[in-house]
Amino acid sequence: MSALVESLLLVGGGVFFSVAGLIVVRKTFRRQDFKKHHEIAGYLISVVGTLYSILLGLIVVNVQSKFDQSRTMAQTEASSCSDIAHLSKGLGRAEAIKICTNLAWYYTVVQSEDWDKIAEGREVEASIPAYQGLWHSIVTVEPKTNRETTCFASMIDSMKRLSDARRYRMSARKRGLSEVVWVVLCLGAVMIIMFTYFFRVESARTQTLLTTFVSLFVTLNLLLVWLFENPYRSELQIKKGAFYFKPEIFYYKDGKEDRQNLKVDPIAR
Repeated sequence: MSALVESLLLVGGGVFFSVAGLIVVRKTFRRQDFKKHHEIAGYLISVVGTLYSILLGLIVVNVQSKFDQSRTMAQTEASSCSDIAHLSKGLGRAEAIKICTNLAWYYTVVQSEDWDKIAEGREVEASIPAYQGLWHSIVTVEPKTNRETTCFASMIDSMKRLSDARRYRMSARKRGLSEVVWVVLCLGAVMIIMFTYFFRVESARTQTLLTTFVSLFVTLNLLLVWLFENPYRSELQIKKGAFYFKPEIFYYKDGKEDRQNLKVDPIAR
């Protein structure tokens, strides 16, 4: 389901039911039934509104931090791929070709399959063989010179960073908000909106407008939490910020062919 449809359902549905509830309450109860409770209702909504705003604010910060961390890890994974490709040039030709071939395979599978599966909450399995093959092609290298030893050590460090970033990407989608938290958020939103019904305004149009504003504010914040809970959604464009180069750039090239391919155009976004 696209973000637009989800936004319309959550925000539009929230506003609709809020206004519908207000209309029912105004037709069911008299103005005098609410006027005598205005004072106590004002104190209660201050307490409830403050507590709910603190809770909602903390959760919004939490999901935003998760999004920022996911974006950083995606860039780390993509950068590690680039580092490994460059460092492989410091090894022997045969080892470099093997590493770059596995690297291009891994990058292709991640770019074409992994991200879509993660966005949908499915298990990521397609890149496992490519990932294992990349590790094997690196750890089986036997450096013979000081330069190869230095490049090999740096390549191991880059592969470790890639592994950490990949592991985070595979597990971050599963670490969503618990059902209990969502129940608390939704019940809190309902309570805040229902409290607005206790302040009877002479003009039905004015009170409807005020209730709509409150409902919009609450549902938009809930929408923000809902969208950013899964940082790998296509609408958030983490993939386009990191995995946007053509996998062909990782294939081994040397000499004149390398100089002819210095400029590589990214995939059209």
